[in-house]
Amino acid sequence: MNSRSAGAVILAALEGVSLTAEEKACFQQLPPAGFTLFRRNLAPSYADIQTLNTQLQTLKSPSSGPLLIAIDQEGGRVARLRAPFPNLGPALHLAGSARTPEALLEIQNYGFVVATMLRTLGITVNFAPVLDILTREENVAIGDRCFGREAAHVTERAGAFIEGLQSGGVWGCLKHFPGQGDAAADTHESGTRIEASLDLLWSRELQPFVSLMPKSPMVMISHAVYPALDPLRPASLSPLIMQGLLRQQMGYRGLIVSDDMNMKAIDQAREPWCEAIVTAIAAGSDLMLVCRELERYRWAVEAVSREAGRSPAFSARLEEARMRVENLRRSGWQSPLES
Repeated sequence: MNSRSAGAVILAALEGVSLTAEEKACFQQLPPAGFTLFRRNLAPSYADIQTLNTQLQTLKSPSSGPLLIAIDQEGGRVARLRAPFPNLGPALHLAGSARTPEALLEIQNYGFVVATMLRTLGITVNFAPVLDILTREENVAIGDRCFGREAAHVTERAGAFIEGLQSGGVWGCLKHFPGQGDAAADTHESGTRIEASLDLLWSRELQPFVSLMPKSPMVMISHAVYPALDPLRPASLSPLIMQGLLRQQMGYRGLIVSDDMNMKAIDQAREPWCEAIVTAIAAGSDLMLVCRELERYRWAVEAVSREAGRSPAFSARLEEARMRVENLRRSGWQSPLES
């Protein structure tokens, strides 16, 4: 498998509000699956953002469908686009934290409005909603990004948001599987362990995912370690969690998406970082997020290509991931449990 194919399972990123000559040359030679946009990429003018996304689409391979243009627009503090983009505040407090029919309709309509504006700008994926359950109040990294403190509340309220989002024409993504609300540390800064028992995970953390997987074409994997599921590896590197639990036990057929591989829960030194990219794909991840540094994108493409040339088993897994990503890019939305 060549390097162009390896890039097709990676979501890249830019450093500024426009493509540099070096970025353009790299992405023309090694086309990615798409891009994740951050605040550093968003010009004050919405028209300029739209122009950037139109330019990014010119980098796509002719046979692969439109690039995925993604953003984290949860609302509250995790909102890359600023006013006048609609932001009704953190998920925990949307619609007065209620789950009445009126509250759920308000959340659904909010998701629809967010999607409509994202589509206008050329953005097709929103990495939302958060399905984590706020069971540890001191977990400020997740905190009010959760839709509730109980599984049923999260399921109903997040379900309303993703229904509105996707009715408005933007793909949602359930995160952070298998549930990160009980984490004691922020995976942006370090590794963390979630010590919940298997029974507790099934009765609490996993319930929103069980209920909402049919609604979403993507699930994002946490970098936390879950000893009850895999005592040795974070979920993002674990075949037991991605293949065993999510694919086989839970029957999910959509995209498995890594969290940002530039988080400090993953060793950032070149050799172990490249090894983590390869391990994550081998373990079941279909779409890898490399959210900073063009050089790291090149490292990732090189490492994936090298492993595919060395290992027939990895090459087959990579082709499976590539086809899953490209099928989504070429098609309209459908339930991942029916695909």
